[in-house]
Amino acid sequence: MDFRDIHRTLLSKLDAVEDRKRDHVFFYFIIDGHEHRATKLSHSARGQMDDSLVSLVARQLRLKKQELSSLVDCPLGKEQFFQLWSERRGWLRSPTYPD
Repeated sequence: MDFRDIHRTLLSKLDAVEDRKRDHVFFYFIIDGHEHRATKLSHSARGQMDDSLVSLVARQLRLKKQELSSLVDCPLGKEQFFQLWSERRGWLRSPTYPD
């Protein structure tokens, strides 16, 4: 999996907000008017991600590695992702997700 693929998926598919002002690039979801940190990547990240980093990003997004791959490769859609994400965060009600 390539860093650009993750970056593109977070921004264009999941409508994450990117914050480049820190030591890493942070990605947030705005849900019901609140920021929720999704994950972070290094500013210098290029090329293929090693397996341990893919696992870390998947865990931060509350996904299994296979689900992250499905998200990047498109079988897992935005609505399905946010359903999994909210269930795994333990939310009891259904929040309003970005359009």
